[in-house]
Amino acid sequence: MQSRHSADLEVGDTAGLETCATTPAAAAQSWVCNIRFSACELEAFEPEEIRLLYRASFRAVLCNIAINGLGGCGGLIRPKLEPNRVRLEQDFMAFRDKFFACTGWQGLLSLQRERIDQRFLTVAVAKENLAW
Repeated sequence: MQSRHSADLEVGDTAGLETCATTPAAAAQSWVCNIRFSACELEAFEPEEIRLLYRASFRAVLCNIAINGLGGCGGLIRPKLEPNRVRLEQDFMAFRDKFFACTGWQGLLSLQRERIDQRFLTVAVAKENLAW
């Protein structure tokens, strides 16, 4: 099955995503290798919507790194860096909300939404980092 953007983007076509989402080649290739979208999920999105998903998912990764102490602080979560974590989380939520408002997302089945949300848009504190 071909997507409605088959000239621009095919499943597994990293060059198409790079052109479509205007991301650096290495980042786009890495991101596409982890996607594994079905053709039905892929064809639901316009190129701008794919860019929003990429931006939101990238920020989700940054949030997970920051809130779980996986950055350059040797596993420590430093209180003085809380404003940075808050800013990252707000930035992530803004892009996620824009993506959730797009037509392609609205047209997906709930199972497809859940799969994309879990795979790309989940931010969570690891159990070992919980306060209790």
